[in-house]
Amino acid sequence: MNKTVFIDLGTREGFNIPKLHSMLHYASSITLFGTTDNYNTEQTERLHIDFTKDAYRSTNHKNEFTQMTTWLERRERIQRHAAHITRQQEGVQQEAHAVVSLGPPCVRHGYLKMPQHPTLKSVSFQRLASEYGAHIFQDALGDYIARVNYPGVSTATLRNRAANTLIPFFEVPVFHKFKFMAHRNRDKSEVVDSVQVRPAQPNFRGRIIPGQFDTVLVCGGQHDKGTLAYSILIT
Repeated sequence: MNKTVFIDLGTREGFNIPKLHSMLHYASSITLFGTTDNYNTEQTERLHIDFTKDAYRSTNHKNEFTQMTTWLERRERIQRHAAHITRQQEGVQQEAHAVVSLGPPCVRHGYLKMPQHPTLKSVSFQRLASEYGAHIFQDALGDYIARVNYPGVSTATLRNRAANTLIPFFEVPVFHKFKFMAHRNRDKSEVVDSVQVRPAQPNFRGRIIPGQFDTVLVCGGQHDKGTLAYSILIT
């Protein structure tokens, strides 16, 4: 009955399909290579799932042949369009790699340019640890104050002074962005690089946006007419 339907619809002229055609080769293959261990027919059965069962489930089960054909055509168009986009993206990426070469990290001599006003006027030490990851900020601040007040002392004395430094506040202003200029003249100098700090925060849909903390290695600095110069390794 099924054979008659296929022939009447003109779908196939014969039934030399892969599953039946393979039966012609089983005997010779077993004679040459041995038993068909772990052999199965899933390779051809999978097409029945993709082209028939999934297509039928996408219909309203009424006049399903037309709906199934339309569903398959749309799937094929989507696959072709996706393959086209992938090829285009691969071409753009190859062109970008060929034109732009970032190279290894380089040492630059820049001048720090801070905004006039902080992004947040008051952030507690506890919030610095929980949201910004600065868990030893208070200890580092005490060490910095000791280095400024007692330059040239021994390491042991410096540690003792830092441990006994009284910090009479628990909140500090925070800058989320600052720039590095190529020259001292900030009005005419170009921006060499910038550093951004942004803790994780929810967007208007309530989804958490991951934080961004750029890395800058400060090798050293010196005061020169009120301007602090840095040698910076941008990563």
